[in-house]
Amino acid sequence: MYQNGYVPPQSGDGERRRRAQRVPAVPSRVMDAAAAAYQQQRRDTAAPLGNRPNTNDPRRSGNPQANYGGSYTRYPMENRPTTAYEDRYRRPPNTAVPPQDASYTANRGGQAAPPPARDMYGNPMGYPAQGYYQQGSTAGTGGGEPPRKRGGKRWLALAIVVLLLAGGGYGGYRYMQYASVANAVQAYDNVFCQGVYVDGIHLGGMTPDEAIAAVQAQAQERNSAWKVRLIFSGQLVTEITADQLGMTVDIMDVMNQAWSQGHVGDIYQRQAAMEALAETPFQAYTAMPSGDTSVIDGILQDIKNNVYRAPQDARLLTFDPSQSYPFTFQEEMQGRYLDTEPLKERLYQMVSTMESGDVEIIPQAIEPSVTVEDLKANLTLRATAQTPISTSSTTERTNNIRRSFQLISGTIVKAGEKFSFNGVVGERTEKNGFYPAIEYAYGESVMGIGGGVCQASTTVYQAAVAAGMEIVTREPHSDAVSYASYGEDATVYWSNGRKIDLVFKNNTEHDIYMVAAVEADSSNSKRLVATVSIYGEDLGNIRYELQSKTVEVIPVPTEPKYIEDKNQSYVTYTDEEYEVKGKEGYVVESYRVTYENDNVISRELLYTDTYKAKQPRIYVGTKTREEEP
Repeated sequence: MYQNGYVPPQSGDGERRRRAQRVPAVPSRVMDAAAAAYQQQRRDTAAPLGNRPNTNDPRRSGNPQANYGGSYTRYPMENRPTTAYEDRYRRPPNTAVPPQDASYTANRGGQAAPPPARDMYGNPMGYPAQGYYQQGSTAGTGGGEPPRKRGGKRWLALAIVVLLLAGGGYGGYRYMQYASVANAVQAYDNVFCQGVYVDGIHLGGMTPDEAIAAVQAQAQERNSAWKVRLIFSGQLVTEITADQLGMTVDIMDVMNQAWSQGHVGDIYQRQAAMEALAETPFQAYTAMPSGDTSVIDGILQDIKNNVYRAPQDARLLTFDPSQSYPFTFQEEMQGRYLDTEPLKERLYQMVSTMESGDVEIIPQAIEPSVTVEDLKANLTLRATAQTPISTSSTTERTNNIRRSFQLISGTIVKAGEKFSFNGVVGERTEKNGFYPAIEYAYGESVMGIGGGVCQASTTVYQAAVAAGMEIVTREPHSDAVSYASYGEDATVYWSNGRKIDLVFKNNTEHDIYMVAAVEADSSNSKRLVATVSIYGEDLGNIRYELQSKTVEVIPVPTEPKYIEDKNQSYVTYTDEEYEVKGKEGYVVESYRVTYENDNVISRELLYTDTYKAKQPRIYVGTKTREEEP
């Protein structure tokens, strides 16, 4: 690029132009001498800061501690050792410019080849478009121009005189133009050019040391300000800082890129680069800090361990038959675990972009296997049975029912297990809490310990059928009872080594719970009822009923049966008789009827019971009147 539209002379038209303008041609030797003078002046007066040798420079000694931040020392130029690369391009003063590549020389209008590209500390660069910066170089620590040698001024003056005398006014004009460009460019030999920005900082006019310090300080400030807070349930768990990660910023590459703007090529190339910077400033940014991300992995693992909580299933706490709803529960609890991978990716991103902020730790839920609702679904009221207690029932008889229910209520029958009435209630003895009362025995009403227990067993039987239990063992009474229809009763007995038992099996997949009590009749508070309830798996739209029907009537025998009334239940003397009328007998079938939404879907025959007919009974006294005193 040439100033003021100047075009170097070419063969043919240049000669005609010189004749027309009457400007004498400048011999090439004069221009070579001028260029050589200028190059020598540059070397003597404006050598880059980094070209001053430092024999103690750790970069040249292989010292691994050659890093930015150390002290810098200026050394006399004459002590600087030169490299083979530099010797190739450096000439003693007053020597002619060596021949250049033909194509390059032609394109530059006869100008000498530019000096090799150097970084901001004057070290030769292996590529012209980018600098090479080594931390810890011995660049100068302050601004200002280095001292200039007087010999350079004398060479410059001599060159001007030679040009004026040998080439005339035109040659002098060309050199003055060249010198003006050189001086303007040379002013930035040791400082950054205007329009150069790194991380938003304008480096124009700064020395390398000043620029590095400014960029490094801002990078450090950015590091110090960066932090990430990990929050869990509104509470601060931990804080991650740049110091924890050992974050560092390498600014070498970007600083040398910035230095190369306006410092590469000959004076015309540098001038063009500076003019371009005035229109479009150079903007560059240091790389994001690097650090040890394994620290983040360790932090997240600790948090993961602390966040984890195993789920807790709901469970049955108490079964209290005295309560209207006899169950209490331990509520279920969700577990939680932390998937650290998404969190790790987020934190890595924040590190790479230096984004500060709060990060919420959101664990994943682990659902329990059993909830309270699950338990309640298996602890619903499956069935309730009630039998009325006669108002003529004695206190002892009623207490025997109560005692049986005290032993039964609260019983839990596991899935697949059997319930035995005798096994739960035990032998009816006074020691076991039972009282003497009228009971059926061998077809007769007799006084015995535990009279009334059969009403308790009958009520349990009816509840078991209604709950859908499998009936294993059941025996009917020998005669009708006041509290149940034919075919819907169940007798039990335990005396003199003879046992009659009621047994059913829990044929569901869940436990069943039994509640039994003597309580007031809801329709008549003056009457008592025996109540048995069975809780277990919800039946849904299914319900069961115990139904019976008489399939045969057995006539009353005509012949009476005479019985001595030894207990004097009816008569005392031999001349007295008391007739008890006979009763018909019955054959009865009992069924379990299954309903779904009140529609009959099945009828299951359970038992066919025979209640024998009873002949008339005539009770005769056993004492004569003469025996009276």
